[in-house]
Amino acid sequence: MARKNRFRKTNEGISKLTVKKIIYKAILLFCVLICIFVFNVIRKPSLQTEVEPGEKESVPIDGAVNRLSKAVRFKTVSSFSDKDSNSDQFQGINRHIETNYPLLNAKLKRTKAGAFSFFYEWKGIDETLRPILLSVHSDVVDADSSTETSWSVPPFSGEVKEGFIWGRGVLDDKASLFAILESVEILLARGFRPKRTVFIAVGADEELVYGTSGAKSISEIFRKLNIHFEFVLDEGQLITEGMIPGIEKPVALVGIAGKGYLTLRLVVNLREGGHSSLPPENTAIGVLVSALNKLEGSPFPYSLTPVSESMFRWLAPESDFVSRLLFSNLWLFRPFLESKLSGKSSTRAQLHTTTAITQISGGFKDNVLPARAEAVVNIRILQGDTHRSVLRRISEIIDDDRVSLIVPETIIDPSPVSATDSKGFETIRRSIVRVIPDAIVAPALVAAYTDSMHYFPLADNVYRFFPIRATTDDLKRFHGIDERIKISNYEEMIRFYAEIFKNLNIQ
Repeated sequence: MARKNRFRKTNEGISKLTVKKIIYKAILLFCVLICIFVFNVIRKPSLQTEVEPGEKESVPIDGAVNRLSKAVRFKTVSSFSDKDSNSDQFQGINRHIETNYPLLNAKLKRTKAGAFSFFYEWKGIDETLRPILLSVHSDVVDADSSTETSWSVPPFSGEVKEGFIWGRGVLDDKASLFAILESVEILLARGFRPKRTVFIAVGADEELVYGTSGAKSISEIFRKLNIHFEFVLDEGQLITEGMIPGIEKPVALVGIAGKGYLTLRLVVNLREGGHSSLPPENTAIGVLVSALNKLEGSPFPYSLTPVSESMFRWLAPESDFVSRLLFSNLWLFRPFLESKLSGKSSTRAQLHTTTAITQISGGFKDNVLPARAEAVVNIRILQGDTHRSVLRRISEIIDDDRVSLIVPETIIDPSPVSATDSKGFETIRRSIVRVIPDAIVAPALVAAYTDSMHYFPLADNVYRFFPIRATTDDLKRFHGIDERIKISNYEEMIRFYAEIFKNLNIQ
């Protein structure tokens, strides 16, 4: 019995010693992890290098507001099926540009491309340097007739009130177009000439038409002229306010890559209709709805891409301690951050290929079974996926031979990723900070396609950014109700583009 007690005491001693060792090792591991976390936070310096203040351009804002307001009144809605749709409106806005910017039209060479698109060439001082291209578009999406009564002002009124310019297209993309024109006119008036040649491309069919007549025609002219750009700047990302966790300052996100674009039709054709009093086990609409439910119930997986990682690397040193800890240690906190970002619609699209059901049709009478039903699914393809991998996965998810996938002719795969250590990115960054000194600049992904997709083969780098300030609520105004821009923000946009041209002269 005494021996057993001795063994029991010995085992208990060993057990206590083992537990203590485990606790000590756990504490040591925890301390090591804390040291790694803190080291990663400390060792990452700010990438927001100082920018010396520049001369503040004097902007005749009242006249600029008036010219933009008039531009909004032109209902420049492009159409995929009718290339001559609203031709009088496009001719009107082009005359408006020719009439109201006399110096620009006198000193810059203007070349027509397509029915209503064109580009300007502003000769630089040193023509041996590669030129740059600013890309914008004059067309807009239409205002949904079912929501027109919900607008605070008529959608094409261009009304100026409460410190804002209101109307369809004022954000996308007429503010950028006219801010560029205003900045060039201002600089020409004081005899400025850029060091590099500048091209300004104005497409007339970016919305819904993929720039097939405008930007594509312009790019073909550039290709024939053997022009290769130092960089291209198009619309895309913007200045977020209160949208990035842990950062109170405005964050200017410069798009260095864009998602791909694919609009897929799902068609169910059972070839038999009939009376609704004798429904079959599966109707065309029922089969279609089942397929759509499967698709919505199986979203593409979430993951941080190299573009997103680059964004967090730039944002980490500017964040509060908790966010900085997360952003600086993605090797451990990646799943947590992916989960957090996927919980918000404003950030979810940055993490995966998205599928959105935008149209559905089937049936023509309440007591007749339709033989055919179809839906339209708009897909934005994330870097790492291709249209082929997307189609393969969707087919596997639906797994129903009764559902046909109709692929359109126009397919846009994800764009290449542009550099952040280039002259182009630095020119854009400097221009932002000179106009908005407290802005934090970071690279980012653009979820939508733009005309810039036609210029990828013609440039070293393509960037997508316009200096529009936006909160989460403002994002709904793009293509939505009560589209508007603050007058003070429009003035910042004019100054920003002027800085782009001036910064070309110091590199």
